[in-house]
Amino acid sequence: MGRGSTGGPKSWRGIFASLGYPDFTLLWLGQITHAAALWLEQTARPLLILDLTGSAVHLGLVILARTIPSVGFGLIAGVLVDSFNRRLILVVTKVSVMALSIAFVVLIVSGRLEIWHIYAFSFLRGATMAFDQPARRAMIPSIVPRHLIVNAMALSTGSMTAMRIFGASAAGLMIGFWGFEAPFIAIAVAYAFALVFTWMLRVPDHDRSGYQGMRQMGADLVEGWRYAWQSPSIRGVLMVGLGYFMFGMAFMQVFAPLFATQVLDIGNGGFGLLVGTMGVGGLLGALVLAATSPGKNRGKLMLVLLAVFGALLILLSGVTYLPTFQAVILAFAVVFLLGIGQSAFFPLINALLVELAPESMRGRMIALLSLDRAMTAVGGTLAGFLAASIGPQPAQIFFGLGCIATTALMWSSSAIVRQID
Repeated sequence: MGRGSTGGPKSWRGIFASLGYPDFTLLWLGQITHAAALWLEQTARPLLILDLTGSAVHLGLVILARTIPSVGFGLIAGVLVDSFNRRLILVVTKVSVMALSIAFVVLIVSGRLEIWHIYAFSFLRGATMAFDQPARRAMIPSIVPRHLIVNAMALSTGSMTAMRIFGASAAGLMIGFWGFEAPFIAIAVAYAFALVFTWMLRVPDHDRSGYQGMRQMGADLVEGWRYAWQSPSIRGVLMVGLGYFMFGMAFMQVFAPLFATQVLDIGNGGFGLLVGTMGVGGLLGALVLAATSPGKNRGKLMLVLLAVFGALLILLSGVTYLPTFQAVILAFAVVFLLGIGQSAFFPLINALLVELAPESMRGRMIALLSLDRAMTAVGGTLAGFLAASIGPQPAQIFFGLGCIATTALMWSSSAIVRQID
């Protein structure tokens, strides 16, 4: 149960409690189709980059190209999400990303795709999707009661991880049977369904002042920063998230495809199965979080999850030094555990941010995570260069140690974070 709640999911029957609210069901269905498209892309894109260039450096630089607009527009998005109708923002976002996906399909099918197209698509997609998470997650407390916020966040993450199983596995199989065109066509179709579900939403509008000019927008942005900085608990949660995005997020976009194709030698299909296995673990982690909806010691839980995630990244690198068969089996086992940890950690951070912030600032608090996401670009770029220079296994060990170091620093320096319930 969340703080101040009077009830909550008590058993496995409570896992899907938030789906008793029709608007959350539509939001959730939109998230499922969005997630299917996302994981098809997250699996197919790095394999496409390696097919075109064979370069680990490009893997990291494409993450940078995608993250830069997410950060720049993400901060503005928080203000807009608090100032305008959140459903309308989601609809415009879905239309934009669907149009980009269709254009990308045309390039692939026509045989005109070049590496700079991937950079351009990643940049534009990062710009459009910067508005998606702040709008969607800020709507959740307006749809479900407070004691179900963690449950709803976990179900949202569960949809992401469930689609990781489908999307990653399907992308690998599609590429193997029909080439790179197939997963990107499926991506465009999935976004069309996401648009339909989002259009059907009928969420009551929140209290807002609307657009009052660039000067007021700047003042609102500064107000959000000031509030987050002056709140030790929110500031601490954002710092923990910064460590996760810097050291933990590079695994999926840089290290996992390198491990699959260059270390474990399991190929494109094996990479899809690896990501799908992480999705199975992620689904389990999300369902456990939804069922338990922890209401006490959540600050400590957040820190412990980050440390465990880092230790598992180190363990994954270690098992790849074993003989090939053993390495593959153990790598899949560790990736399964990574999925559990990741899917319990991320919704916990989001739930804490929306609960700790007043309703009028929830969009800005979620958008501040885009600053943390900037560390994804820094980490991804560093991971690409480091993997190219010293190898993927030692580089991944370094990043695992980064997660553990973040936990140690926050545990020792911020008693307020440890005390968050």
